[in-house]
Amino acid sequence: MTLELEELEKKKAELENELRSFEDKEEAIGTSVRILEEKLAVQELEEKVKAKRSVLKKLESKKKNLKKKLKETEETEPMEVIVKETPAASQQPEKPKEQDEKQKKKKKRKWF
Repeated sequence: MTLELEELEKKKAELENELRSFEDKEEAIGTSVRILEEKLAVQELEEKVKAKRSVLKKLESKKKNLKKKLKETEETEPMEVIVKETPAASQQPEKPKEQDEKQKKKKKRKWF
């Protein structure tokens, strides 16, 4: 019976060692997976930043060209400014008295 007990204890120790080994590997692989996920996230962000940089560069270039064209246009042709005159309050035509009386009557009417 002692021999059987020793074999069982030996088998138990082997299985515990194997289990610890698997747990260590699991932890190492988990860490590797997290590292790879972070690397992938960084790579995706770098691509987005690169694309956004390109867009901004093109917009800045377009802005610069438009400013240049506007400046050239202003130098060659003075811009025509249209000023719309609004009549002063004293220049507005007076309403006929009849219209004023009709409006007063409308205000006085009450609908039930």
